[in-house]
Amino acid sequence: MPPLKHVGGTFKVLHDQLVAKDIDFESLKALAIAPDLRAHAIAIWSHRVETEYRSIQIMTRFAGECLAAGDPLEIHAGAVHAIADELRHTALCASVVEALGGLPTLPDPVEEPLSAEFLALPAAARALGTAVGMLAISETLSVALIEDLHARATESAIEAVLHATLADEDDHRDYGWDYVAASLGRFDAEGRRYARMVADAALRPHEAQIQASLGTVDESEHDLARHPEPELAALGLLSPVRQALVIRETLRTKVLPRLRDLDLL
Repeated sequence: MPPLKHVGGTFKVLHDQLVAKDIDFESLKALAIAPDLRAHAIAIWSHRVETEYRSIQIMTRFAGECLAAGDPLEIHAGAVHAIADELRHTALCASVVEALGGLPTLPDPVEEPLSAEFLALPAAARALGTAVGMLAISETLSVALIEDLHARATESAIEAVLHATLADEDDHRDYGWDYVAASLGRFDAEGRRYARMVADAALRPHEAQIQASLGTVDESEHDLARHPEPELAALGLLSPVRQALVIRETLRTKVLPRLRDLDLL
């Protein structure tokens, strides 16, 4: 996978004005970490760089879709703000990878793949689909996972990165659900059917991950208290079982009720 590069000069000045946070990564560089745990942390945070970079692309596309759909003026501020937030998250995750001794990489392929069927949809439908799958469902789950990590992180730089990310993601989640609710009003039954299809497609991989992770352990282990994981939590990591438990609870208490209220299940 291609590396995520840096550049200096005017570009760095503008970048730092937008995304730089006063976080001391030197403490992370000096931290004594077992080699296997360090490699695991680099792999997980590298994956986060790639997913956050993809989120920049998705939010940039969403902003264009809203503009092309002729959405109300106030809608666009939230979309543009989210692009800057995702750029900041990418930079923060990249800084963690570098502090741990790794090399952050771009997603592969770098350009976000989009189907011909999606591109053929009207702009308003594309925007609704993006809002349902990314801004509403994915961001709600992301917030829950970051909250769980932030509450248990003990390394100062990791805690600061999670704190900064969480402050932004809260806004994205609320904006997404509000956008979906407002946008649905301009669609007929066929448009709502499409939104339900998007919601189902977004939920499926999470449901599969829950089944794969929790199906391998006894039901007595289906309790967050049984998985404190202090070594992982210190570095902003969690096991597949703990992640599945957090996602399952968030789907049950937050995502599915809101989808039901919007008649999207």
